Amino acid sequence: MSIESYIALFSAMFVVGIIPGPAVFAITTTSITGGFRRGAAMTVGLVLADYVFILLAVSGLAFVAESMGGAFAIIKYSCAAYLVWMGINLFLSKPHLQDSRHVPKAHRFDVLAGFLLTMSNPKAIIFYVALFPAFVDFQHISHTDILGIFATATLAFGSVNLGYAYVSSSARKLVSNSKRLGIFNKVAGTLLSASGIGVALKA
Repeated sequence: MSIESYIALFSAMFVVGIIPGPAVFAITTTSITGGFRRGAAMTVGLVLADYVFILLAVSGLAFVAESMGGAFAIIKYSCAAYLVWMGINLFLSKPHLQDSRHVPKAHRFDVLAGFLLTMSNPKAIIFYVALFPAFVDFQHISHTDILGIFATATLAFGSVNLGYAYVSSSARKLVSNSKRLGIFNKVAGTLLSASGIGVALKA
């Protein structure tokens, strides 16, 4: 692939990544309540899922998606259930900001959550099926090209989501008192649950 192709692919990925969706909202909510490190952990999961999509696209994503329809459905509904569960927990939780310097071991599951969010995201599937082939010649792609695409995806999607995580974690002071955080938990919990229901209902 040429430098121009990588730049065009980076631009497309950056624009797609910056469009708000369930994953972006989950990162912002997690970063506000749990700090930047939790948002960054979720971002790692998102990028890893993009690696999987890239490999599937190179192997023929449409065929793989069709032959693994049941697996994709399981991932989608698992992600939807996780969003609803996270929303209910947030809605019912007591107003308390976690110290971002001490991330509990259980929060390592944020990586898995980020991975599942991307794997079940219709926006990601549409991008890799419909738009991604416009930037990559699959008939002449090399292993070096694939590594270059990995790097491009890491820079594009990683920078966008880390940016969301940083800005959100910096906004923690806006909800630093119990009353404001309680309101935020109720609103964010409702929206997260609604996002989960939306993911489940999408074809």
